Amino acid sequence: MYLFGEKKENQETAPVKPPLVSVIIPVYNAADTLRRAVDSVMQQTFRDFELILVDDGSRDAGGVMCDNFAARWPDQIRVLHKENGGLISAWTSGVGISRGRYLCFVDSDDWIDPEMLEKLSGQLKHGRAASQDASPVCLPGQIICCGYLIEYGNGRTRAVTHGLPEGIYEGERLEKELKQELLGHEMRRVIPSRCMKLIDRPLIEQNIRLLNPEIHMAEDLSITTPVLLSASRVVLMNDPLYHYAFVQGSMVHSYNPHLYDQYQLLRNQLRNVLAEKGIPSDVSEQEIRVRREYYFLFLNILKNEIRRKDGPNATGKAIRRIRELCLAEDSRALSASCQDRLTDRSYRLLALICRKPSPLRILLIRWIFLLYERLR
Repeated sequence: MYLFGEKKENQETAPVKPPLVSVIIPVYNAADTLRRAVDSVMQQTFRDFELILVDDGSRDAGGVMCDNFAARWPDQIRVLHKENGGLISAWTSGVGISRGRYLCFVDSDDWIDPEMLEKLSGQLKHGRAASQDASPVCLPGQIICCGYLIEYGNGRTRAVTHGLPEGIYEGERLEKELKQELLGHEMRRVIPSRCMKLIDRPLIEQNIRLLNPEIHMAEDLSITTPVLLSASRVVLMNDPLYHYAFVQGSMVHSYNPHLYDQYQLLRNQLRNVLAEKGIPSDVSEQEIRVRREYYFLFLNILKNEIRRKDGPNATGKAIRRIRELCLAEDSRALSASCQDRLTDRSYRLLALICRKPSPLRILLIRWIFLLYERLR
């Protein structure tokens, strides 16, 4: 592990004032999209930031590109080269060397609007400084969140917003409307991604210890949950200032034989987080929240299985595996735990399987899914 572009201070060099914001981009085999991501950060109208590029053992030209960017913008870009350790390892390593009061995460295949940092930082609440001559200071525990656009690559986009109305959540409103209802809803109260947010650094630093490095799917939920439950002020904006590139063949959108095991780890981690934070205060109510949240994770497990195309007799393997999973999880009881009226069409179809996983029903719904994907 080594840093590129780190300036050494000497006795004649004045200490460098830390930036307000550190933007962290994990980089792994991202040579095709990295320039777009970096350019979108460097074109920000807000300038009080640094950019940390974490080369997570890239096997393509991404690592060299990181160094070239740092050479071009030596005052704002630093590069950390490390052995490959996965997404959590990459962005937590970036946090470790960053200097900003607030942290902002961008993925290497995405990009952000030129005014994103300006609009997010403009929502920060300031308090009085200790000295009358000093600048106002940001109050602790703040998270500023915006919406995003899914970019499908064919000119088609879809805006994603929060489940709660735009506004400022503090005090009783924060506790009742956001924290108590954070988990267990089809439309997330707050977009669970670590991206498209400004996060007060201590909220990340204090909760990193709760991460399970073995979780490689939906890992953002494993950090944003304790961070949001620890916040003292959350601002929700629906402006789609972040651009998420939809890649059909990516790990997120392709069959993963390990998804069920991954979501078991995530379920246990969420259980531990709620217990530590004491939200809700009643232990049985905590378990209800986890169970409701797991229902939506389970629907994604079924979606993963129903679209599998792994060799001969994939249809037969999908039917057998789905029935096995539904039996193991008592899918009817799991379905009954849901309090929301499902709005997503794919969820509604998968809920039919959850309630009655007959081979014929699974087969018909699999045909519908595969036909939709072929036409999309």
